[in-house]
Amino acid sequence: MLIGMDVGGTNTDIAMVGEEVASEKISNARGMREALRTIRAPGRLAVSTSTPLNRVLAGQPVAVQTILVPGPGLFWPGGVKGAVNHCGDLVECIDPGEIAGILSREHGDALAIAGKFSVRNPALEKEVAALALEYYAEDRIAQSYHLAELGYPGRIATTRLNASMKETVTHLAGEIAAGRGDFLFFKGDGGLIPPDYAVNNPSVLAHSSAAAVALGAYYLTGITDCTVVDIGGTTTDLVPLERGIPMMDFLTFHGERTVTRAVVAESLPFGGDSLVEEGLIPRRLGDALAFGGSHPTLTDALNVAGEEIGDADASRRLSREDAVRAVADYLDRVSSAVSSLNARHLVGAGYLAPFLVPEIARRSGARYTIPPHWDCANAVGVAVSRVSLTLHARFDSGRGWVDLNGEHRPLHTMGDDDAILEMCREEVRRRAIAAGAHPGDVKDVEVLHFNSFDVVRSAYRSARIADVVVQVAPGISVEAR
Repeated sequence: MLIGMDVGGTNTDIAMVGEEVASEKISNARGMREALRTIRAPGRLAVSTSTPLNRVLAGQPVAVQTILVPGPGLFWPGGVKGAVNHCGDLVECIDPGEIAGILSREHGDALAIAGKFSVRNPALEKEVAALALEYYAEDRIAQSYHLAELGYPGRIATTRLNASMKETVTHLAGEIAAGRGDFLFFKGDGGLIPPDYAVNNPSVLAHSSAAAVALGAYYLTGITDCTVVDIGGTTTDLVPLERGIPMMDFLTFHGERTVTRAVVAESLPFGGDSLVEEGLIPRRLGDALAFGGSHPTLTDALNVAGEEIGDADASRRLSREDAVRAVADYLDRVSSAVSSLNARHLVGAGYLAPFLVPEIARRSGARYTIPPHWDCANAVGVAVSRVSLTLHARFDSGRGWVDLNGEHRPLHTMGDDDAILEMCREEVRRRAIAAGAHPGDVKDVEVLHFNSFDVVRSAYRSARIADVVVQVAPGISVEAR
């Protein structure tokens, strides 16, 4: 049995995929333990959520203190003494007194630590983090070496984002593990990873709900070219698909590009629980009146306009004039966004899809499909996905080591380019299977980057260096086909 769970801002959706598909929607007011209790069958559990990033973007601002170890000749705000060179050699130690002084004078809600070449030797980052434990809880400290990417500005931006999200992701991972045991997190690029990967790099969960609904829509309909309109409680996400695959791009955070790739989705700040007060307001104050809430929402406006959703009589507190205006406002905004994407076929997802997507399609001149399990399509996408891990490797025959995602290992023989690539493919396959991947899911390994060159000294080749990035491609597991 493949089990998927999507933790949204309003509800937690659960899907169980075996010989048939079953799905259920649980209000977040009932809590995570109650949601987990509804899973009565054994099987692999995978979880997606965009709530940690949404809390950073829309919740109370998180003040992130940053300590950088850039090395000689590089001047960055927050930079301190200490250096690791491009080969991973420690060439200058940090000054513990300097670090303690900074931490005692300045203090934020979370701490980001990033060294220039820490992905090749994380010793200085780890030393700073150990000193910081006197001032910050461990789940509020993010280190950049976990990212494995070499690009320093992007790694700094990602580490700041991770610091602001880490406590929330750590808490969520603990809640799920306590109630269920082993599980996997679903990334924003459509693949699965063990929870400790996400705790060390929470940014990979960003846009995971959008990635999940894209995969679920394709699995449920088989439509390869479309735009998924996912109507949630807080937002409406538009996710274009081409040949069954969503577009990918790097996340930006506070205007800075990170090293994290995720599904491209246009998110509109309006959903079924958006507040109605003389118009539609991009704010959520709880459930709709029709579901026991205390404020009128878009869902209530639909009831006043003639639908029967939940306790429709409870929605009558809202005037018809305000209801009609709110529904029209929503349809105008979403239809305009759909038209700007030149969408020709819409796939509706989310609880309100049958009530709103037909009119959105009519206004934008597109066809539409409402698939089975439309209200939990995101959870279906999570359930049917495969484990997808990325391996960053650097080979250095002169120093006799290979670095695999920041871990040094002895290198006894290097071989030619083909041998290097095959070694990396086998390593990422081994790691993916150890993380729970089905052997049939690890056959497709993508080479994302490869570069090798000789080191020449005194006219003779003295060493060879290679940089490689490979990934088990995200997608639908063979177990779901």
